[in-house]
Amino acid sequence: MIRVIKKSEQYNDVIFGGRFHANKPVFNGKSNVKPYSCLYYWSHSYVNENCEFGLHPHEGFEIMTFLIEGKIEHYDTVTKVWTPLNAGDFQVIQSNSGIRHQEKIAKNSRAFQIWFDPNIEKALKLTPDYTDYQSKEFQPKEEKGIKTLTYIGAGSVAKVMTPNLTIKKLTFKNQTKMDMQLNEEMSYTFYVLNGKGFTDNQKIELDDAIRISNATELNIDFQGELFYIETPTTLDYNPIWT
Repeated sequence: MIRVIKKSEQYNDVIFGGRFHANKPVFNGKSNVKPYSCLYYWSHSYVNENCEFGLHPHEGFEIMTFLIEGKIEHYDTVTKVWTPLNAGDFQVIQSNSGIRHQEKIAKNSRAFQIWFDPNIEKALKLTPDYTDYQSKEFQPKEEKGIKTLTYIGAGSVAKVMTPNLTIKKLTFKNQTKMDMQLNEEMSYTFYVLNGKGFTDNQKIELDDAIRISNATELNIDFQGELFYIETPTTLDYNPIWT
């Protein structure tokens, strides 16, 4: 299955009087973008003015924030300090038995926040933890004009609880037509960070998502940046939403 989900078909939300906008390619409240595998929630947010989320709790989930543009300051009850994140940085919150945190998001920032179920039944018995990673810790590898930056997975310094998780960004400097090899036992969501092109004879452009399962390759004709998440189609535990 290869399905393009246009931005208009995702769950779209506006809060803080129009200052904070989000489109969500994975969201439990809308049938065509419901969670799958261990991926529970994925929000792409962008802000027109400074915003702040006050201190609030999380537990069980492993929550990752990838800052695409701008600046975020983060506070949590584990580190008990304010930590700045700049464009290209990301943070991993292992909320486990419970953590409280808050965020200050600067004007014109753009970010992903993504929630995973790492096996919540076990996670709830563990001490919470928080780690931030700087962009300089991750260097892309280039092959045949495509830059691959691995945030999570083989070769990355980042440590996560969620099993068999891969998160990467692909940069196509030029219009490139290719068959990207996929693992049939894994599920994928690709997100168009910028650029445009075609996949599986369907047009893709900024903020579109591509949901994939039971496929061995993805045919693309594209120039720009794709961010993607790969998780096992079948888990050895039952995610919280099933």
